[in-house]
Amino acid sequence: MSPRKAPPPVPVIGRGGGDQSREDQLREWEENQRRAREAQAAAAAPGPAPAATPVVPAQADSPAEEPAEKEAEPAGDDAAVSARVSASGYLPMPEFTEPESSDPAERLEFYARGIFAVQYAARANHERAEQQRLIGLGLRLRAVKDEELHKTAGFDTFGDLTLARFQIKKHQANNIIRVMPVAQALEDITTQELKERPLRVLVPILETHGRDAVRETWLEAARHGNVTDTALKQAANFLGYAPPKELPAPAGEKQKKPPTASQVSESLRAVERIRELAEKDPVRARREAEQLESAVRELLEELSGNVG
Repeated sequence: MSPRKAPPPVPVIGRGGGDQSREDQLREWEENQRRAREAQAAAAAPGPAPAATPVVPAQADSPAEEPAEKEAEPAGDDAAVSARVSASGYLPMPEFTEPESSDPAERLEFYARGIFAVQYAARANHERAEQQRLIGLGLRLRAVKDEELHKTAGFDTFGDLTLARFQIKKHQANNIIRVMPVAQALEDITTQELKERPLRVLVPILETHGRDAVRETWLEAARHGNVTDTALKQAANFLGYAPPKELPAPAGEKQKKPPTASQVSESLRAVERIRELAEKDPVRARREAEQLESAVRELLEELSGNVG
């Protein structure tokens, strides 16, 4: 009777890792899983029969055992990197095995470790899938926009097509297209989910300094934990990739006079109208203020993108 498989190792995040990031622990766990599978396969596989061994002419400067050495080559560090890249960064789901112990408490502990391992792999794969979704959408939306295929489908604008066919608003589609090259620059150094909003910080860095600067900024921000737009801005400033800030106006320069009542914009009139409404109907005033806030936020996102 062959011995039962050992339970899959369960990565424990945030314990004793020192400065090692979650991303490093993820890759280390994946590498340990790969090595364990290779070791198990090598132990179970029968050795090649001498008669079936192919005869390869020996090189003048190579030993006769070179073919066998080449078969074992995938166990090296380069092969580990290739295996991870070829797997697109996804973790294999741990296989189900039964514990050897008959003690109920030990069996429960064994299954609990397996449950945690499955949950960990599922979270990691979800983040990788979201990252690849951003890249996949960006590539296709850019192609549709560049080729002006909305005309073929009978739509007046690119935004009309994306909203009607894919439920993606124009400003969202344009923002995805803008950050997609940034996500491509990062996909081989992190399996973490890449969200569109924080990546906007890296767009001018990519356009001005290139892919290496984007990657360097990301890794610098990742050293300190969760990567946010604030962390990316701070890292870019530290590395010298942040755009220069506008200088304040000289002290002697005349300040602009405040606008007169006739020059007040329609948006400010709307705010004043809601204030007046609040004195009579606070509930309705709050509802209208929230609607105005949502509309303004959407407009700002649209203006920040490549409107087209």
